[in-house]
Amino acid sequence: MGKQDEHKKENRWIVIAFSIGAAIGSLYGAFILGPALGSTMEGAAIGIAIGIGAGVSLGAFLDARERPEKINNRESKLLIAVVIATLILVLSTVFMAYSGSA
Repeated sequence: MGKQDEHKKENRWIVIAFSIGAAIGSLYGAFILGPALGSTMEGAAIGIAIGIGAGVSLGAFLDARERPEKINNRESKLLIAVVIATLILVLSTVFMAYSGSA
């Protein structure tokens, strides 16, 4: 039983961030990307993909921060780079979506 509880605790941040990322990504895609692309379905699909990527990377970052003994310095820098790249991707899609609508 102790091993199961430890396993559930290990994956906690990634699963929570995955779910939140997918939900926020679907809203982002439907209300920001969808109207800019002219298709709500395409926007929602792209938004969900971006949200899942952002959620998983943020969840891995939070999980690594909680247990620093399981991650080395190189992996930590890589996780920070992935989170920053995801933020740049989200911001660039917003600017791209609304740059031509002025």
